[in-house]
Amino acid sequence: MSTARPLRLKTETAKRVEKIAADSAPIAKVWVDNAVAHLNGVFDYLVPARFDLEVQVGVRVSVDFAGRECEALVVERSSEGSTSGLKFISKVLASTVVAPVGLLDLVSAGCARWMAHPYDFLRSAIPPRAVGVDKSHQNSPDYSKKRNNAKGTKTFIHLQPHEDAIAKLADFALKKVKTGSILIITPEERELQLLSQALGDSACILSGSLSRSVRYQNYLKSISANNQITIGTRSAIFAFPPDLETIVIFREGAESHYEPRSPGWNARDLALMRSEQSGCDLYFVGYSPALETALMIEQDKVKVLGKNNRLKVSNFESLNGELLPNRIFPPIRKALSTGPVLFLIPRKGYASSLMCKKCRNIATCDCGGKISRIKANTNPSCSLCGKPQSSLKCRWCKNDTLIMLGRGGERHTEEIGRAFPNFPTYYSTADAQITELPNTPSLVIATSGMEPRIEGGYAAVVLLEGDSFFSYNDLRAQERARETFFVAAAHVSKEGAVITVVNQSNPISSALAQWSPKVLATRELHERRELNFPPFSRSVAMEVESSEATSIVSGFRKALLDKRLPASTAVLGPAQSSGNVSRILLTANLAESDELLKFIGDYIRHRAVTKKKTLALRVDPYSLT
Repeated sequence: MSTARPLRLKTETAKRVEKIAADSAPIAKVWVDNAVAHLNGVFDYLVPARFDLEVQVGVRVSVDFAGRECEALVVERSSEGSTSGLKFISKVLASTVVAPVGLLDLVSAGCARWMAHPYDFLRSAIPPRAVGVDKSHQNSPDYSKKRNNAKGTKTFIHLQPHEDAIAKLADFALKKVKTGSILIITPEERELQLLSQALGDSACILSGSLSRSVRYQNYLKSISANNQITIGTRSAIFAFPPDLETIVIFREGAESHYEPRSPGWNARDLALMRSEQSGCDLYFVGYSPALETALMIEQDKVKVLGKNNRLKVSNFESLNGELLPNRIFPPIRKALSTGPVLFLIPRKGYASSLMCKKCRNIATCDCGGKISRIKANTNPSCSLCGKPQSSLKCRWCKNDTLIMLGRGGERHTEEIGRAFPNFPTYYSTADAQITELPNTPSLVIATSGMEPRIEGGYAAVVLLEGDSFFSYNDLRAQERARETFFVAAAHVSKEGAVITVVNQSNPISSALAQWSPKVLATRELHERRELNFPPFSRSVAMEVESSEATSIVSGFRKALLDKRLPASTAVLGPAQSSGNVSRILLTANLAESDELLKFIGDYIRHRAVTKKKTLALRVDPYSLT
């Protein structure tokens, strides 16, 4: 028989009611993480007297917002304004200053530029709290050092062939840190790791791959220590060392510099804003500038540092779709007699699609996805749902003979290995990257950015299926292909040759020979100027439900006729994006971009007030498609 347990009284803690405000500057102006897009302004709260010393600018607090507790960030302490009816700050989450004044200014400017809520930036800028780190951290940033020059310089450093880009970045950082802190942003984690190894313990790393406590600790170090080298990926652009003198953006045109979440800011534009605000020197380092940078170079807003260089480049056009044209074999065999040869390919996998030999239709799955073959020794599978396709028949004519289209890396490796037997073959992709290989005769097949490093360089670099690199349907295809070719060609040895397989009319071969992407960039800028496309216009991409896409587009066009939108505005779409989502694109001249953004901002707030579904939008996305 069980015995009854003694009764235990339930205890309740009464919520503390604040009554006394701070004597000096009793009003705290805060940004609130309220998850409401149109409530993105500054809100006033009273500072309790007991928190007077802790509530500083840049400190995270907790406030009562619409009946629920929300995190907030203090942006100002003020004694001006009425205190009547104001709520008190509920709690100081930590007395650590996590947002220097420079970061607050940058976020304010970013909100106007990208039509965003402050916390859209702060969630990327400030790592999540680690209580143990907060307790051990001492708040002692020194902002006493002032810059001598009021306006920083902007420079594009054109990387040269045969040189190690990561080693050059490391040497540059060690030189610059003697006069003040330096911030280096890399697009990819693998480049960050290489740079970290080159710099050793002298660098403070900011990356999403770090543990929560280490990342938070490094962030606090980066905003409080002088003469510090801070390196990181995209979000590290928000780090504000007290004595920052230099910002470096490595390969500024890379897609990884663009935040994938709304509002879609990018590291290059934020760095430009920081340079204008603080006067720090800004360096773009890369093999081929993005069009935005190329336009600034053309306008003499950015100077170029580089050398005159020439490479041995020959082109062999593929007339009948063959992978290796007949005349390409002798120069490759000659190169293999002295060292390794790199083959750059446009895609991984085995075959990107299958086609019926009889009716020429592309093979598709029951779900509608395209069927592809990832490896030679595996069954084809759906690229959408992943379902294996063991027995294949054409959905239209029922024929069971399918042919493969779109060679992938696996198939390239097979064909190249058969063409040049008795040489070891290596295949490097993002899924299985090879970082370094010995300088011995071999065949190296790699996708873009996955080229293994060879001490002394490759005897030859072969750029296969060149037309495929330029044939993607997005607006950045030409720019991306240019950089891809220049990066790969830079791996050639001083005595080696670059071999391209591309249409004779494409000027990429001559650009590589002169080691100058300027002609290509100038031509594309001329085309963009005529079409009024970025970088000559501001673009806003919206994703909406297909059911209301047509009515939204009609409303925008009516606003254009009524002159509520700038005269240069172009309304494009709607175009089906995915599922039940359609895409709408608006562009306008840069001179009228503020007017365009104001109209769209008012429209978004009107939708929120009338309880309509929130639109997903991005200002100046990486690609317009």
